[in-house]
Parts: sequence; C-alpha cells; structure tokens
Amino acid sequence: MRAALVISVLCMPALAEARPFSEWQGAAWAHYELTGLHDVEDTKGDSAADDLVLAGVRLHAIVGHGETVGYHVALDFAFGSTLNGTGFAYDVALLPIGIGVRVGRTGVLALGTGFAASGATSTIDDAVAVPLELSAELGGGRLRLVARARASWIAGAGSRQSAAPSAPFADELDAMLGLRIGHHYEEHGFPTGNGYFIGAAYRELAGTRFAGLVIGYELDMATKRRPTQWIEPHDGCEDCE
Repeated sequence: MRAALVISVLCMPALAEARPFSEWQGAAWAHYELTGLHDVEDTKGDSAADDLVLAGVRLHAIVGHGETVGYHVALDFAFGSTLNGTGFAYDVALLPIGIGVRVGRTGVLALGTGFAASGATSTIDDAVAVPLELSAELGGGRLRLVARARASWIAGAGSRQSAAPSAPFADELDAMLGLRIGHHYEEHGFPTGNGYFIGAAYRELAGTRFAGLVIGYELDMATKRRPTQWIEPHDGCEDCE
C-alpha cells in the first residue's frame, strides 16, 4: 500500500491542472492473449492445479499534458480453466493508479497498482489482491518488445499468502516476455502499430511454479509528439535568453 501512495503522489501534478484536449499527450495499447501454463514445481506438495489456461484482454493507456510523463491506467481480464481439475478460472485487475513514461515515438514504460481478483473453482482458492505491475512496450518498427512483471499481495485465502517461492517480499509473482512482429504506420498523424506476438510466461501461485507460453495480438497508438519550438534570438527578445 505504501507503493500505491507514492505513485498517487507522483501522478498528482499531471492531474492538477485542466488543459484543452488538444494539449494532452498519451499512448494506448491493447493485448488479446492466450496463455498456457504448466506446473513445473510444487513447493508445498499439495497443488490441485497442474495446468492453467487463460484467454483475455489487457487495456492500458498513458495520458498527460507533458511530452514524456503521464498518468497510467489499466484494465485486465482473463478467463479459462485448470485442465486437470476442470475448474473455471478467472483473473481480473483494475489498475487506476499509475505513472507512465513515453520512450521514443510509441514506446512506453508504466508502473501501476490497484485491485485484482483471481481463482479457480475446486482448485485455486478465490482471493483479492493488491498488485504492483511494471509494463514495457519498446520499439516502433516491425519488431517490438512486450514485457511485464507483477508482484501481488493477497488478502484472505491463507493458502495463497507467502506462496511465491522466489519472492519472500510478495505472495504471488506473474511475468511475461515476448516479441511482436508486425507493422508500424501513421494514421492521421498518429504513430500506430499492430501485430502478433509470442512469449514466455511464468507464474508463482499458491506455492507452485508455473511456466508456459503466451500468444496474442496487439494494437498500439500514440499521439504525435509536438515539435520543439526554437525562437531565434534577437535584440529586445526577453524570452530568448
């Protein structure tokens, strides 16, 4: 919760002053994903889930009146099943508190927090969590790096607390690293891209290490960066110094 407070304070300057719509800058990206995870190590010896499959959407945006730093917000939701237990699985998150940094024309680095809920009937206890997620979208040509890492702290569901074997500071871990192959073009002056991606997925959940693959399709768009204005110095120009 301290991290959420720090992030909210950092975001206040971007939201404190109302500006005309034309002066706002930002970027947005959407993922359509299918993730398959397999149990590679059960550190507690009581895991009821050997395989986990989730399909969903991730919607993220950065907005602000600065050229580089802005307010970040995200909505993630996915549904699927634990194959061995045939349990309906879900993983949803709302991250309304965050900060983002634009890198180049369409690249972004974003840090967000909020609330999440996940579980699977008969196999994974339902729980509410406070996640802290770092996302990276780098590259604006045919190749684009797609990555994220999330640490979560669980409320309730004692079986899922202190259950990330590699991270004593968090209850759960979730990470993905992928590469998108696609296109980049200008649409009405907006840098835009799309393409399919594939990557490696990793998760530590309820004392179990999962590893697998993620495949998906991504769309991204950003506002055109404003050109830097240069005032030619001349006699009597106070603003040129």
